[in-house]
Amino acid sequence: MALRLVLPILLSVFLLTPSAYAFQGYVQHVGEGGAIAWGSGELSVVQSVEKKDDEVTPYTPLAIRKAVSKARRLLLDMVLSTRINAKRTVSSALANDRLLASQVRGLVHNSLFRGPSHLDTEGSVQVSERFRGKLAELIFPTTIQFQSGIPPKLSTYMEQSETELEAVGSAITGYSGLVIDARGMRLTPALAPNVYGQDGLGVYGAFLVSRANAVNKGVVAYANTSDLTVLRERVGNNPLRVKAVSAYGSWRTDVVIESSMASLVRAVLKAGNIVENCAVVILVDDSVPSEIIETEIQ
Repeated sequence: MALRLVLPILLSVFLLTPSAYAFQGYVQHVGEGGAIAWGSGELSVVQSVEKKDDEVTPYTPLAIRKAVSKARRLLLDMVLSTRINAKRTVSSALANDRLLASQVRGLVHNSLFRGPSHLDTEGSVQVSERFRGKLAELIFPTTIQFQSGIPPKLSTYMEQSETELEAVGSAITGYSGLVIDARGMRLTPALAPNVYGQDGLGVYGAFLVSRANAVNKGVVAYANTSDLTVLRERVGNNPLRVKAVSAYGSWRTDVVIESSMASLVRAVLKAGNIVENCAVVILVDDSVPSEIIETEIQ
């Protein structure tokens, strides 16, 4: 195998080990060989390397390059198809910005890959990226008003007095995170969803989180288990647990909780470091809807 292929493969063995991102959260399978880990934000695609029976070596450099190219095309489709929030996908957010679109393509084109070793009888390659860091910086629209402090309002919102909104008080401490159980709601994971109270007023979302924390940690994480030993890395040892009452929006990306619990959550978020740590997990079903956008960004 050519040296230019061997070195990246050896490096990727260390960079893409399963323990690299401990909290994977809910893993959504997309297309043929694609997966999104909604805890770590890792996207990965595994593709088989084609080989001929009469070949002396199990797989040639050309076959590996073809498999990597195919995997990266699916990886790009996965990135574009992901919903940022209830209003847009990554694809729609990049539609009118050719420079950003080109940068996203370039990032995916140069994504890390792990190739088959001489001991690998299956002959597969894996490419990966993350909805963190550089990729997140590129795809989060500048129109999102991170940390504005102004909660979004649903059409059902009814004006309430400050006394009603602060009825629980603001001195609640001791909670290390927030777990919202939205199982059974057929929720669609998104990069920057909103949590609303039944009163129609936003409780948690990008309006509370800094852009830097959203980029580096993710606004929320998704999981399909309530086991604290799994969730602890994200929400700590003593998270507040809240049951969702419905999902909102045509894509069911946003979560609605009871008004009384919404008041409690607002008070808890003000009292601790939950917002700064983005220590929020939304529980989803084992299988959620997925869609791949096949239109290439220009």
